[in-house]
Amino acid sequence: MNTDWDFPTLAYLWEYRNGAIMAGAEKLDALGEQERQRSLEELTQRTASVVRALDDGWLVATSTYMVDDIYRSFFGLTFFSEGVLDYLHATAGEVVRELHERGFVLHYVVDATQGEANLENMLEHLPVMFQASGLAVVGPQLAVRALARIDEGDAPVSMAAMQACREEGHMIADQVITEWHAERKSSAYLNLDLDDDTPALSMDTAVAVAGQPGTIVVFRDLSPADGMPAKAAPPPEVAMPSGVPGR
Repeated sequence: MNTDWDFPTLAYLWEYRNGAIMAGAEKLDALGEQERQRSLEELTQRTASVVRALDDGWLVATSTYMVDDIYRSFFGLTFFSEGVLDYLHATAGEVVRELHERGFVLHYVVDATQGEANLENMLEHLPVMFQASGLAVVGPQLAVRALARIDEGDAPVSMAAMQACREEGHMIADQVITEWHAERKSSAYLNLDLDDDTPALSMDTAVAVAGQPGTIVVFRDLSPADGMPAKAAPPPEVAMPSGVPGR
């Protein structure tokens, strides 16, 4: 089986419109253990060599569409496997690693509402996709879920219970993200709120570091299917290439 990884630009690695992450995961999942490891090493090395050749402007730009494409790709996944996480670790993980090497930090902030049918799946799988990509993950609903599981074990957390504690979860998530900002730890802040009549939670703390030197903030509050890029605030000292974050 051909396990060579060849891509003309880094954008092809996460292109949500082409299902690139799912295709990469399928390729990995079809391999035996030794061949899979060799293929992952090749993918990591190939990605790292391309990433290292980027100037700061293109590295920052790449990170802005990368994190948004990972989020948007989630909604097109037809399966979830270790291949998804391994693929993201070998590709997006190299971008985040290079950002840190150059003194940059990346924060992706999602402010989304979802129907109850989709929310549990998002809370289960979306955070680990970003963790595999090298980002620490927090969010109001994730904080509530974690607290409930400490008290009740691995029993499913009801949506009613999560909504009853959403303000507490918001406070905890904001405390955590404030600490990560101070530590300059790259992160994904996921506010995955239930689509109901409750007042929206503030994202002010999550995006508070936008415009600071060495800091990239990418914010999405529109539907992943709207065709519009996320809002990106690059470091003030970095000149972004024209046409970014859209492609």
